[in-house]
Order: sequence, then structure tokens, then C-alpha cells
Amino acid sequence: MKLDWKLYFTVLGIAALLMVAYEMNAFALWSDSESNPDVVRVENAEQYASELSASSDDKKEILDGEFTVLNNSQSLKSGDVIKNEEQADTGIVPTHIKIPSIEVDAPLGAVGVLDNGEMGVPESPQKAGWFEPGTQPGNVGNAVIAGHVDSRTGPAVFYDLKKLKKGDEITVKNDEGEAKTYVVEKLESYPMEESPITQIFGKTDEKRLNLITCTGEFVRDRGGHQDRLVVYSTLKEPVPEKEEIDAPANVSVQGTFITWHAVREDYVAGYRVYRSKDGESFEKVASISRHERKSYADPEASEFQYYVTTVGESGQESEPSPIAEE
Repeated sequence: MKLDWKLYFTVLGIAALLMVAYEMNAFALWSDSESNPDVVRVENAEQYASELSASSDDKKEILDGEFTVLNNSQSLKSGDVIKNEEQADTGIVPTHIKIPSIEVDAPLGAVGVLDNGEMGVPESPQKAGWFEPGTQPGNVGNAVIAGHVDSRTGPAVFYDLKKLKKGDEITVKNDEGEAKTYVVEKLESYPMEESPITQIFGKTDEKRLNLITCTGEFVRDRGGHQDRLVVYSTLKEPVPEKEEIDAPANVSVQGTFITWHAVREDYVAGYRVYRSKDGESFEKVASISRHERKSYADPEASEFQYYVTTVGESGQESEPSPIAEE
């Protein structure tokens, strides 16, 4: 069973997106106006889905090269000090959406491209639809969920979407109960013909969820509501647990050399040496990689007090070692 797409933004948005992409020969689009003018047909849906959901392959450097990388012939975890992390596939297939601030607690179905080229729709106005060929919630990209604002029988699932405010939370879950929570950034309303399709459905380096529904004046002869409301939100990332980083032991000053004992843990990237003349205001004077000699030479060592910290691969720094002086 298919619902009337005239109240449903997704089809119109995807239609515009597909037409833009058509000019780049990525895929073809046409609408079957004779049988059903509100159904979008797509060719090469697999390629389209791949382009929308492709996560970033970019890798990041930790510590910005502060510590040198030891020869790869040695067995060093995570490259020792320069840590490259590929984007993890952390997305879920959502089956439920909850928005506490507007009392939305509803089932969520996948909206995809059917075998006959038509785009499926939720069977109930009280059920929202996730655009399955796009991004999974939790992954890098624009995940998109659309829902009706009303129906012939009254308010629908996203009737109160316009009441959302910055900071409100949206939670989607899969069948296993795994949840992804997003925080509302802003609400934007657009004329139906002027919605920014790339901004809503296109690629992004962030983990986003965009909710869509109809709004504005209802004009039956012109296809229903004349505007589209988009709620932009970003993933609420869990706060990582702090690593327990041990400070170096046996820090001492002998002549012009400051020395210490190594922290023999796999997480160690290197060490930072700090000095101070008054014992209160310390400045960093050296970064020593884990494979280097645990010492620092300072011709003026007799004039300063020193402490040393351990730095983990994640960039977290230990508490200072006991202060040492000659």
C-alpha cells in the first residue's frame, strides 16, 4: 500500500537531488506521471546509495607529529605515536524514533527503492520513514528521516516538529536497542521548490540527522503544503573515558642533564619536559619520543626546577612527576 506522496517531502527532495545528479551522468530519474505522479523512479539505485552513504576515508594524525615515529620494523601498536584511525562503521538500521520534547515515540520504517523502481513509503501517517539508500544514523553523512505532519484523520507523526528548539534531543534505536542520540542545531523552513537538496541529502564530513516534514499553507490544487520544514541535528558523541596515564618516576637533575625512568606501557607516545625558575610557572621545553633516551640536556639546568609528564597515543597527558632540581 502506498500513501499520498504530496504531503511527503522526501520524494520531492530526492527528485530534485536526482535531477542534479543526472546532469553528472551518475544515474537517471524520471517520474511516472501517468500511473502515479507522486512516485519517484530511480535507475542505478546501488550507485546512488553508495555515493550518499560513503563514509570518509580520511585519516587523522594524533599529536600533530610532535613525537617522531619509530621504524616500522619494530612491533609498535597504532604506529607508536602517530595514530591513524579509519572511520568506523558505527551506524544502525533504525526502527524507532523518540523525541521527548514533543512527545514523539513512534515506529520507524525504511524508505527505499523498490524492485520496480518506485520509492516505498510508510504505511501509516503515525510512522516515520528513514531513507535507507542514504546514511545510517551514527555514521558520517546526512541521515534523513521524513514524516507526515497531518493526514485526513488528523495530526501525524511529525505534527509538532516545528516546536523543536536548539538543544532538544532526538533518539533513534534499532531492533537490538542500540541507540543514537542527536542534538538539534536549528530549524529551517523552505518553499517547496527551493529546498537545499545538497545540504539535506548530500555528503558531509559530520554525523548528522535531518528530519523533514511539510509546513506552510495547504493548497490542494498545488499539491498540498507549500513549504518544507527541516530540523538539522548532529550526533551526540559519548564522552570518552579518560586513560589512566602514569607519570614518569625517578626524575632527577644531574649537572646539565634531566633524566627519568620510562613508563613501560603500550599506550605511551612520549614525554614532555617542563621547567620553572620560581617553582610555579612552568613552560614546556622538550618533547621526547618513547624510543629516545629518557634524558634532556639543558646548559642552565642548575637555575631551574623540572617535572616530566607522560603523553599517551590519544594525546592525553599524565599528571606532572614530582618536581626535581639540582
